[in-house]
Amino acid sequence: MTDIFLGIIQGITEFLPISSSGHLVIFDELLPEVNLNTNDIAFLHIGTLFSILIFYRTRILNIFINFEVFKHYLKIITVGVLPAVVVGLFTPIQETIDNSSQILIYTGIAYFFLSILLIFSEKINSKNAFSINEITISHAFIIGIAQAFALFPGISRSGITLLAAMYIGVKKADAIYYSLLLGITTIFGAWSLTLVNQSFEINTNIIIPSVAAFFTGMFAIKLLVKFTTNSKLQYFGFYCLLLSVVSFVLN
Repeated sequence: MTDIFLGIIQGITEFLPISSSGHLVIFDELLPEVNLNTNDIAFLHIGTLFSILIFYRTRILNIFINFEVFKHYLKIITVGVLPAVVVGLFTPIQETIDNSSQILIYTGIAYFFLSILLIFSEKINSKNAFSINEITISHAFIIGIAQAFALFPGISRSGITLLAAMYIGVKKADAIYYSLLLGITTIFGAWSLTLVNQSFEINTNIIIPSVAAFFTGMFAIKLLVKFTTNSKLQYFGFYCLLLSVVSFVLN
């Protein structure tokens, strides 16, 4: 039951701007019986990957109909994931954070930083916002740098990329879409790397939690769209501020 519960948490927190990794750090402290390792967590993400594919199935299929559109998306997605790939593969930052005895301090600081961005997100002027088709290589690189910060637990990948896209002027609906497209590539890449490292062995006990992550992921995407388009992201900011305090208290 604990694994299913974590699958539900994973599905919700992967897409809402509240950091799935930050929640796992906190739950690891509160629930020492939790037995999911980083490989299991990577497989949990497959459930949330399918959430994106199903939710945006029509728009994703349309990308492959027009070759010029396909080239544009290929460029902005490739550039968007590059910074996180470089930092993740060629620096020891992830291992340093994961093995640190101060992991809760790092998480608390990250949550505080994210909460401030979310709380003040309603100040973003969206009058002259542009669509995803107008995102340039430079825009994609800036958003990609923001995504690299999500290597810190407490920084939401979907949240930080969504906010970065909105701050540089992308329309809210398209900012969500682009953020989740980056998620497809990031999640699939992490899963593939884990699968190779595991010699293509899959823990069958993670299948049901992954299904739970899929269904809750669908719900979370709908909630994200609703709160973002209605300029209500600050509510998530107050929640992250609370988690920041919890992280410091638990340390």
